[in-house]
Amino acid sequence: MKISRQDEAKLPAFDSHENAREYFKDKYGDNFVMADSKIIGNDKIYFYHLILDSQRYFDGFNKLREDSIIVDSLDFMNSYQTVELFEDGRIHVIH
Repeated sequence: MKISRQDEAKLPAFDSHENAREYFKDKYGDNFVMADSKIIGNDKIYFYHLILDSQRYFDGFNKLREDSIIVDSLDFMNSYQTVELFEDGRIHVIH
């Protein structure tokens, strides 16, 4: 389910964050969740997680909430893929 560079190259062009978000939500459903948003320079960027392994993702996320140290932090980081959606519809997938 991870988005490859080839998959990323085949994504349609979007004209807004909302259109891009709708595309990913339709494709991945509840496995596509917003994690944060920030203004960087002149761009508002929305950071989403594409959950690849929900058990490891939610276990790690809950440990972070409890201010616990994640022993298997690499497992947690590999349980999702970050997708950045810009306000104007541009996309950046973290590989």
